[in-house]
Amino acid sequence: MFESAIVDMPQYDVYQSSLSPIVTYVKAHNNNIFSESDLEKLLPYARQTDFILSTFHEIIDDLNYDKDKFEQIIYTFDDDYDMLKDFTTHLNPVIKSHNELLKMSEKILANLIKAQNELGIIVSQHEHTRV
Repeated sequence: MFESAIVDMPQYDVYQSSLSPIVTYVKAHNNNIFSESDLEKLLPYARQTDFILSTFHEIIDDLNYDKDKFEQIIYTFDDDYDMLKDFTTHLNPVIKSHNELLKMSEKILANLIKAQNELGIIVSQHEHTRV
């Protein structure tokens, strides 16, 4: 149901599909030490996620406002932030792929916060104008 409500958000769909392999990997390895070869496989997904989130704020104002949809995205971003933050605590910056993923993850985390804040402001402004 939620996915069908995001007809005007193909960028969000790409975000979800790019983060999905990372989420799946983290859940499957449940806080184990991550191998360099496995993380190298995740790098393209992290790069795509980083790119999508770095441009996400540019399209937010153009989206059709839907309070429920925006709030659900905020909650999703919050969950993704927590998962990714936990994931980064298990990375060893001495290992090349770990270091690269750590740097990308830091940018992704910053962009998740930015997108959450911008969506929250839009929801707040719409709620304020309804009163």
